Amino acid sequence: MDSPRTILVLRLSSIGDIVQATSPLASLRNRFPNARIDFMTLSHFAPLLENQPSINRIIKINSSEPVMTLRSMGNRLDEDYDLVVDLHNSLRTKIMRRRIVDTETLVYKKPRWKRLKLFQLHINDFVDGFNQRILYHECLKPVLNGQTDIPHTTLSISENEKNQAIKLIKQNGIENDYLIVIPSAAWETKMWSVEGYKSVFTNLLKETDFSIIILGSENDTICDKIDIDDSRVLNLKGKTDLRTSLGIVNNAKAVMGSDTGLVHAAEALGVPGVMIMGPTSVETGGGTFLKNSVTLANEDLWCRPCSQNGKTPCYRKEQYCMTSITPENVINSINSILSV
Repeated sequence: MDSPRTILVLRLSSIGDIVQATSPLASLRNRFPNARIDFMTLSHFAPLLENQPSINRIIKINSSEPVMTLRSMGNRLDEDYDLVVDLHNSLRTKIMRRRIVDTETLVYKKPRWKRLKLFQLHINDFVDGFNQRILYHECLKPVLNGQTDIPHTTLSISENEKNQAIKLIKQNGIENDYLIVIPSAAWETKMWSVEGYKSVFTNLLKETDFSIIILGSENDTICDKIDIDDSRVLNLKGKTDLRTSLGIVNNAKAVMGSDTGLVHAAEALGVPGVMIMGPTSVETGGGTFLKNSVTLANEDLWCRPCSQNGKTPCYRKEQYCMTSITPENVINSINSILSV
């Protein structure tokens, strides 16, 4: 196709997937430096992409948009853009795409059959080194003109946001270097044990000079359960919005936590992490990317991965994919990051 002047990328949710989408966004910007690139997402995720150099405009929609509104949006997309890239391929984006007649459209293809075989038959047909960024770039092949480099994910934080984050944690008594802990996840099967976190905290507070900051939303009860009575532990559960959380993460030495969006966001900010990965895997979009980050997963268990996002309850008497990861495993991984 001729070089598009206007490009729209669709990825409506969620944090981790949108973070991964910043990699193909960078490829589009490199390939078409003069194009206007817009990004459509759900309104509550839009702050994640503020100040993103690859994006000209963020288009926000509500999760409750009726079908007729989505159809009319599709009509406008057909008029306003030369290229539409659907990196979600969800019901909402399909409704919009049905109204696109004249505009070239590239659609992300989900590896449903491969994942079904992986979960149900434990047959792994994914190539070595597979990850979500590679899958997104498969969608872009028709327009990348042979480009094979896959950029790192990136997020942008302003100097003012960095300074505000420092001010906030100092107001809460944290003056020294700190680690971030993100213990919650959308599904309970992806969360490590309360006892495990407390054991790691006790060790780190005794053996290092670092403080620990816990981040989570108002409903993330595990944040309160792992909180311990120590002046160097700060629980900010429910006290920060998305941009403030990113600012706090940006100033951290390392993060640790579940296979969840903010851990992916930390890596996009250049902060290494320890991801405790149980029922999910790199084939489902999990895993770390930075050279000095660590993905902790029991690769020897026949039953994992068992689901796309951890939604499927564990049917075994014990969730071995999580219980087999010990505090020593986590502590050693954190120390390996901090020693670099």
